[in-house]
Amino acid sequence: MRVEGLRFLVAPTLFVASLLWGAWSEGFLEHAPNSDSKLVTLIAAGGLVVFAGGYVIGTITHFVLRLFFRYRPRLWGNSRFHEVALSDDAFRQVWEQRLHAFGEPDRWKELVAGAAFDHGILRKTHEGVHLWLIRRWNAFNIAATSLFGLLFSFPVGYFVIRIPVEPIWYVPVGIFSVILAFMMFWSWHDTMNMANFMATLPAVDRTE
Repeated sequence: MRVEGLRFLVAPTLFVASLLWGAWSEGFLEHAPNSDSKLVTLIAAGGLVVFAGGYVIGTITHFVLRLFFRYRPRLWGNSRFHEVALSDDAFRQVWEQRLHAFGEPDRWKELVAGAAFDHGILRKTHEGVHLWLIRRWNAFNIAATSLFGLLFSFPVGYFVIRIPVEPIWYVPVGIFSVILAFMMFWSWHDTMNMANFMATLPAVDRTE
């Protein structure tokens, strides 16, 4: 299975694992009426979530990130898309020197300009860098969706399944969520740093 497909399974798997951990560690299943049927139901529902939940969690994650970058304070940067965040100089280089686009650089077209630069130019002139960017971006996506999956497990577990929110559940899950948040930020930062670096290099004319 390709990484692009595998990443849709990681978040829902962690989501289900968090719920099972919360239910087991609190003795929720042992003390609840019809605990056996609850366990079977939880596991069966978890199987469905693993197959269908990846797309749902991924969609919500993308939606939240898109809104955040759309409405974040401009002091944090001019980019309006989390997928591409180029500095003013790098964006102008891509717009004028690499893509030879008409008019002034338009931040509303930064996403398509960045995609054209990476997949249309870097893939041909610096394939190794292009593949590295893909790997770092996949790492970002996996960390981001996994983080959202774990965070979703708390309201679902408490309000839907009625699992008590106790330290034995939220502390280890919370610690791992913090680690995922750091990995998410570092992967995104690495990707954007490389994209900005490559955008400011002199153009080369080779197609290996």
